[in-house]
Amino acid sequence: YTLVGGGSDNDRFSISGTNLVTAAELDFETKNSYSVVIQTSDGSATYSKTFSVAVNNANDTPTDIALSANAVDENLASGTVVGGLSTTDADSGNTFTYTLVGGGSDNDRFSISGTNLVTAAELDFETKNSYSVVIQTSDGSATYSKTFTIAVNNANDTPTDITLSANAVDENLASGTVVGGLSTTDADNGNTFTYTLVGGGSDNDRFSISGTNL
Repeated sequence: YTLVGGGSDNDRFSISGTNLVTAAELDFETKNSYSVVIQTSDGSATYSKTFSVAVNNANDTPTDIALSANAVDENLASGTVVGGLSTTDADSGNTFTYTLVGGGSDNDRFSISGTNLVTAAELDFETKNSYSVVIQTSDGSATYSKTFTIAVNNANDTPTDITLSANAVDENLASGTVVGGLSTTDADNGNTFTYTLVGGGSDNDRFSISGTNL
């Protein structure tokens, strides 16, 4: 047996003894039917025939996972959506499920909700600003896994304390005498702070702020 002229897809096949075999990996999604012409010979006389070879559709393995966003602001509540997940797969119409799988050093800080990657804790930029997770997609039988790096955006942190360097002043000193210097505790580095006297202090009228001094 030999492949002879007239078969538009002869180059995708070959003859091995008395078998027709593929000469390339065939993909249903690219082309699902091929035409070949096979000739048989008894040593002197020949006969040729055209065959149509169908390609059966098998389940393809997913080839990629996309995450619509890979950064999230700090200080947001657990359950905040980082981004939506989607899968690249040659098969159309598949439904995919997603899971966090071994290998992601920070998987415990995140979870999957439907097709979204969400936080599983309040993240703090000043503590850690980048996390690594491994996400697996499944079409029901075949799976694919990918590592993602999730950045934490630095948001403005609320000040957590005010310190007054001294909280006593001698009597009989002139108005404008410095009681003490003011400083602020804040997780953000490099912030500049202003100070004001606000409601709730029964004796606010006896003091004022001058720069960073009371």
